[in-house]
Amino acid sequence: MKDLWAKAKKLSFLSLPLCFCSLVCFDATLRLIYRFVGDTRFLAWQPWVFTLCWSLALTGLVSLLPRLGRRVAMGVLGAFFALLTLVHGALYNIFGHFFTFSDLNFAGDGAKFFSWSYLNFRTLFLLLLGLGLVLMALAIALAAKPQQGAPRWRRPVLALAALLVGAAGIAATHFSLLPEEKGMTWEDNYDPSDVRAAYGQFSDPNRCMMITGLYQYTFRDLGVALGIGSEVATVSDLDSYYEQRAQEISGENELTGALEGKNLIMVMLESMDTWLATPEIMPNLCALRDQSVDFVNFYTPLFLSAGTFNTEITSQTGLLPANTGMPTAAYSTNSFPLSLAHLFREEGYTANSFHAASPGIYSRGSIHQNLGFEAYHSYVDMGMDDYMLDSQMLRAYDQMAPDGSFFSYVITYSGHGPYNESLSNISDPHLQAAQEVAAASGATGSPENLEEYTLAIAHAMETDAFLGGLVEQLEADGKLEDTVLLVYTDHYGKYITDTEFLLQLKGVSSGDPDLYRTPCFLYSADLPAQKVEKYVSTVDLVPTLVNLFDLPADRRYYTGDDIFGDKGGYVLLPHGGWLDGEECYSPGYTADPTQEALDRSAQCLERITMSMDTLRRDYFRHWTY
Repeated sequence: MKDLWAKAKKLSFLSLPLCFCSLVCFDATLRLIYRFVGDTRFLAWQPWVFTLCWSLALTGLVSLLPRLGRRVAMGVLGAFFALLTLVHGALYNIFGHFFTFSDLNFAGDGAKFFSWSYLNFRTLFLLLLGLGLVLMALAIALAAKPQQGAPRWRRPVLALAALLVGAAGIAATHFSLLPEEKGMTWEDNYDPSDVRAAYGQFSDPNRCMMITGLYQYTFRDLGVALGIGSEVATVSDLDSYYEQRAQEISGENELTGALEGKNLIMVMLESMDTWLATPEIMPNLCALRDQSVDFVNFYTPLFLSAGTFNTEITSQTGLLPANTGMPTAAYSTNSFPLSLAHLFREEGYTANSFHAASPGIYSRGSIHQNLGFEAYHSYVDMGMDDYMLDSQMLRAYDQMAPDGSFFSYVITYSGHGPYNESLSNISDPHLQAAQEVAAASGATGSPENLEEYTLAIAHAMETDAFLGGLVEQLEADGKLEDTVLLVYTDHYGKYITDTEFLLQLKGVSSGDPDLYRTPCFLYSADLPAQKVEKYVSTVDLVPTLVNLFDLPADRRYYTGDDIFGDKGGYVLLPHGGWLDGEECYSPGYTADPTQEALDRSAQCLERITMSMDTLRRDYFRHWTY
């Protein structure tokens, strides 16, 4: 034992180098496993300079502490960055993007739907992460032994030198990546594919992680989330933008006011993807869609990790929810005079929202009332025994379709994941039928994948039962003739845990924006059934309804455009990307984009930024209409 103690003392000088190597290992794990993300090569110099300098600076900082303090600090650093690496990997596996501190706005609500099945890591990822933890554990163990024979001044001098060299390297690389001033304007020369432009905006977590590495990303993202160094458009800037925007939107057309005076029920379906919206799985939905205006190229891009909340806010306000700099609570206090609920109530309609979840989830109780709804009706108000069963929402039918003119907003629940035995209360009533459909589908995969697929089908069947019952009761009461039904989805079926299997079900490849394509259709007895090929997305719903119902709103103040108008026709993707059916552009991913593609990307990015800044600035509180 004494010999082991003596050997440990001799090796104690390795403690700090091991700490340094451990920190480098955490970063290398993340960027090696996800090296296919973004347009930055794994061996690009900028992220490695950031990583080496941060690891050097943190190690130097730790070294300045007394021995016990060093050990505690090493343990905290190792635990924190190992956990953060896991969180980044988990979020990418589920949502396709890395963690941002802004996600914490919705973390409490998202945790309620957590399942261990979502943590589907590659073996190499776990091995490399484990190596980093082992290196840090050795560093802590060796730090307990006093180093013999070394002058007392050596460690603090070397530590201070490491801290200064690391800080200098971080600063130099940071300023080398900041774009030129002209690069951040909306001029034709703005190139969102440029690494410096992406770093300057710091809004695309995937590209920015690859550009910066784990440590620079962490500290810069924290600054962005806190609003440090960020610029929000002023009210004057927004006034000028919306004055220009008036020239870019569609005017009146043959469908202006076509549905004026009709009732409206908007049904936002939880996780009902294109591969679920089939006659075998959802016969009621498909029967209604066949009689409707079917938007076959409809997309629901996600600008937030909270996908349901993302689409909920967009489809009710016509604005994109801010991905940074705006806490959830702000949606309960901001002014939304042009939300659908406010506009319909101005026309004498009643307006109510319905969702089984508690009013505290995403603060819906207060947010929906602030959006103009008279009340938010949860499972308690609807008299449901099981809040997960969509079919039981029909118990609130009289509230959804009251006498007089009404606007009802319904969010389903049963399509939610995880697709496993924990939600057997949803799947069991439809399990036999789901097994038959799954067996006949020809889908191939592991037993675990096929089990999830079968249960997802069963969940969809429960939602379909609600839709069928709603239409049946409206027809029996003689209200279907005067009621418009808009049915759309909050996001693609992201609760399938194996991403490759999900892509197979959807028939798309990795990185294909068609992953965002989801069902959306509009039923009205006054509109002939037809298929609309125009490329549209969630931001286009509110201005389209405003035009169809001839609601009192200036459509320049919405991010999208009237689907039936002569403008628009392309989908806004996050971070300045776009899609129009003939061409798709994604900053950092599209090789050799044309100048026309870059110009449109700059316009898209301006619309996205100004929409989010409208919310961040609470623009309508300063606005006279």
